[in-house]
Parts: sequence; structure tokens; C-alpha cells
Amino acid sequence: MRNPSPISNAISDDNAPSHFAFIIGAMKAGTTSLFEIMSQHPQICPSREKEPDYFIKDRPDRSRDDYLALWDWQSNLHAIALESSVAYTKAPLIAGVPARISGSELGEYRFIYMLRDPLDRIESQVRHGLFAGWGQSLDAGISDDLLDFSRYAMQLDHYLKYFPKKHILLVTLEEFKLNPHAVLSRICSFLEIDDEFQFSNVEAPRNSGEFFNTAGSIAQISQGEIGQFIAHRILPSRVKDWLRRYLTKRGNIKENDSNLGRWQLEPEERIFILNRLREDLRRLESGFGIDIRNYWHLPQKFLD
Repeated sequence: MRNPSPISNAISDDNAPSHFAFIIGAMKAGTTSLFEIMSQHPQICPSREKEPDYFIKDRPDRSRDDYLALWDWQSNLHAIALESSVAYTKAPLIAGVPARISGSELGEYRFIYMLRDPLDRIESQVRHGLFAGWGQSLDAGISDDLLDFSRYAMQLDHYLKYFPKKHILLVTLEEFKLNPHAVLSRICSFLEIDDEFQFSNVEAPRNSGEFFNTAGSIAQISQGEIGQFIAHRILPSRVKDWLRRYLTKRGNIKENDSNLGRWQLEPEERIFILNRLREDLRRLESGFGIDIRNYWHLPQKFLD
């Protein structure tokens, strides 16, 4: 595949980052938590918008300025420009992302891929979609997208065509929950920044579904395009945290509201999914060293 033409240069290299870190997914695998926690590090400059999705499509008229405007970069302070877009690992629905990133020629790129037990991830995605108003009940079937977003080895294949394996770090959500400080230190080492920095409030859940217990209209607004823009570009973290607690307390819809549709997998659906993901799971274990037997409690017969 031919790389897209580089992003045109209008900003002086002295005033722009040259080292980028992308949290590339997976959807519902803790990317929001990781992004917000990593943003505490003084050497990291987080994008003002958590999910800019800049590289999800070709931009013939795109300029370097457009992308770099996402950061309040200070060259005397920052070492890494961080962004997080889960759409970057949604192939084949969203194709060509690694080629676009590589073709931008902005500097050095490193990637952090958060993974999660695929069965839990699928349930969480369906649940999220139902309460946000854009998803379908599992009664409509297991869509190809639900499976593809959980084919982690397949998603990695696309990146390895353009980037060395040593520039991609894999982290499971389960390990992150068990040993957050150790994982954060490993990520800092990977990014070649101070790995002894003490992050705070790392155990607090973020984007874990507080809006699920709010009224349906509020849930749809908060998870829509306008709501996400306000949340990630305008509201300070403290205000966001307060709103989450307030809206949850005032909510009148519960997780098991049958009018919204089914998001929990039936036993036969779990078997169907694991059969479809079997080869990808084996490759993830043998080719990428993910300890899925320890962190993901999957039936042994689907791994041997």
C-alpha cells in the first residue's frame, strides 16, 4: 500500500512535537482511564480532544497545522504528544489508519494498545451503544464489527506493515486494574520518559458507564458528538467528575431496563464468539506474548 502524501508543513519544527504516542484502542478497554492518568505526567502533552480521530480518513487538503493545533505544546517541558482514538483499531470498518499515520511524516510514533477479555469487551460495547442510543440489542445478532474490534492480532497486523514491533506496547485492562502503578511505569519506560513519576488517583474508574444510570435522553446527549466535544474540549476534569456523580444520582434508568435491549451474552453466544476468535487469540498469545490464560478466563479448549 502506498503511503499518503505527507502533511504539509507550516509550523516551525522548533515549536512542534516530534514524538507522538497513540492510545489506539481497543474500544471499551480502559483507554479513557489511561489517557486521563497519563496526562498527569509533566513530560506528556495530552491532546485537548481525547479522541480526535484525525487519521480515520484521507485528508487531501490537510495541513500539519490542523493536527498540531490539538496540543498546547511547550518544547521546554514536553517530550511526548499524546492522543487516544479507539477508531484507529476498527479495521476493516475504518481502514488505512496506520498508512495515514506513517505517511504524515510528523516524527516518531509509538503505540499503546489496550486489550480486554473479548467477551467482556463485546458486552461493554453493546451496553454502551444501547444506553447511548446508537447500538443494537444482541437479539439482532453478533455483528461483524463486534468480532472485528476484538480481533486484536488482526488489528496489530495492519500496524506492523508500517511500524516496528518494538514501537507497539500491549497492555491488558485486567493487568492495569490489578497493578496500575507497575503498568504505568512500564508505559513510561516504553515512551522513554521518567518512569518514577508518581501518578495519583489511578484506581478511580473513568468512563466506566456512569451515564448508564442516567435518564435515556441525558445518556444520548452525553455520548453524542456535541456532548463528547464539550466533555473533552471544554469541561475541566473536576467539573466532569462532579457531573458524572450528579447525573448518576438523579438517574431513573437502571442497567437491567428491558426496554433498552439485551447486552449480556448467552452461553451459546459466548461459544460462537470464541470459536470465531480462536485463531486470533492463539496468535495473540504465541506471537505477541499476551498472557490471556492468566488475565482472561477463557475455556482452555479454545486456546489449545
